[in-house]
Amino acid sequence: MDAAKDRTRASTAAERVSEELQRARDNIARAAGSAGADLAAELGRLQADIADIKRTLAGFAEASGAEARGAASRLGGVASEKFDEFAERARSESETIVGELEAYARKNPYQVLAGALGIGVIIGLLMRRRG
Repeated sequence: MDAAKDRTRASTAAERVSEELQRARDNIARAAGSAGADLAAELGRLQADIADIKRTLAGFAEASGAEARGAASRLGGVASEKFDEFAERARSESETIVGELEAYARKNPYQVLAGALGIGVIIGLLMRRRG
C-alpha cells in the first residue's frame, strides 16, 4: 500500500508540476506578448520622433539656405555697386589723364616727339638683344 500511495503522490506531484509549468508558460507568453506590444508602441513613437527631427532639420536647412541666398544676393549687390563705382572712377581719371597728356602734347609737341623717339629706340634695342 505504501507503494500505491507513493505512486499516487508522485502522480499528483507530477500533475502539479505540469500545471505550474503550463501556468509559467502562459505567463511568459502573456509577458512576451505584452512586451512585444509595448516594444511595437515604443518603436512607433521613436519613428514619429525621428520623422519630427528630420522635418526640423529640413526646416533649419531651408531657413539657413534662404538666409545664405539672401546674404549672397545682398553681397553681390554691394559688390556690383562698388565695382560700378570703381569703373566710373577709373574711367573718369583715365579721361582726365588723357586730357592732360593731350594738353601737354599740344603745348610741347617737340618734347613729345623726342620722348616717343627715345622710347622707340629703347624698345628696338631690347628687341635686337632678344633676337
